Amino acid sequence: MKRRKNKYPVHLQPKTWYGLDPKFFQPYRKYVNREKPGICGTYVSAALLHSVIRLDRDYELDMDKLIQALRPLVDGRHFYPGTYYWDLVGGLNELLETDGHYRARWHWLSDPIVLKMLNDERPLPVIVGGLKPLGNHYGNHWLLAYRYGYNAEGKLFYRCYDNHGRIHAVVAASQTLPAVWLERI
Repeated sequence: MKRRKNKYPVHLQPKTWYGLDPKFFQPYRKYVNREKPGICGTYVSAALLHSVIRLDRDYELDMDKLIQALRPLVDGRHFYPGTYYWDLVGGLNELLETDGHYRARWHWLSDPIVLKMLNDERPLPVIVGGLKPLGNHYGNHWLLAYRYGYNAEGKLFYRCYDNHGRIHAVVAASQTLPAVWLERI
């Protein structure tokens, strides 16, 4: 699969980023979605759950088993192509049904959720949905946002795991809409 370069030159990107340390997301580089059609919903759901458990419990789940378990719950949930926020939320909640510590949530707008979750005293990453009609260079694609920053013009950007082998992908918040995250309960 061809790797996508960041659409935004460095001089247009934020100089300061806030949120989680990119080194924490290094293990996800090897999880590359090579399926046709892609199963990006499964990959980012697995990465979200994996990272939340690592952050909260200092425990390493088996990422391959998570992908395998989530695929029928997320990308195989309904008989239409692609995934929507309700597929991610439903799949995560079904998997977490017996855990009792987390609940998947969603919101139409990504920016208030990303800012809230990454500014929390115990920050957690957030799945954001890039949308082609909004100009997202990934097209319609799910990404895992773990940092945010504002460029010199005040435009909000996210740094993300893109499930194509990149953990430093940069997307404009204005080119994303839905957010999916895990709420501690």
